[in-house]
Amino acid sequence: MKPTVIFDFDGTLANTLELVANIYNEHAAQFGARQIDMNEFDEYRKLGYKKATKKAGIRWTVLPRMVLFISKEMKAHMGSVKPYDGIVQVLKDIQQAGMTIGVLTSNDAQLVRDFFDAHGFPHFDFIVSEKTLFGKDKALKRIMKRHGLAHEQVLYVGDEPRDIAASHKAGIRVVGVTWGVGGRVGLEPTKADAQVDTPRELKEALFKMNGLPH
Repeated sequence: MKPTVIFDFDGTLANTLELVANIYNEHAAQFGARQIDMNEFDEYRKLGYKKATKKAGIRWTVLPRMVLFISKEMKAHMGSVKPYDGIVQVLKDIQQAGMTIGVLTSNDAQLVRDFFDAHGFPHFDFIVSEKTLFGKDKALKRIMKRHGLAHEQVLYVGDEPRDIAASHKAGIRVVGVTWGVGGRVGLEPTKADAQVDTPRELKEALFKMNGLPH
């Protein structure tokens, strides 16, 4: 079976962390939330998603509207976002080694395609946009059903603890990358099949987990 690697977009392939933080802080007050200093970020990472939103004063009734607003603002500023150093070459290398690559994102699919085109990413076999906060496990299952993929041939790569949890619910292996939202502090308590600190380590992990020489 041909290995299939599904990637998260924000915080995994695209370095959107600073942009999202800036948009959030600029508009936090209008959603009744408090601003977050980047020096506090590790403290929030330790809390997990639900406790972190509570600490920031983000009400659950407001959260979907805030996420939609930030998503729209990101579209206008994606020109300032860059890929993480080395990630484009990793994608080219694993694709050349015979792996199928796809993306599952809550971001706009056309925005993601435009970003890939602008930064020389290889062609992805599929790009799936799901506007959901917590249903990523169901989205992963739909992708596998649509493409006729067996659980054992699929790997997910993400940067947040909820990415790890969703992959476990979907019954697939998962790699956590520490350069995104969750960071090392947020990902360490999770049970990812592998945790990596650099794109080079990611490549090595994907080759090893799929039984390929590297």
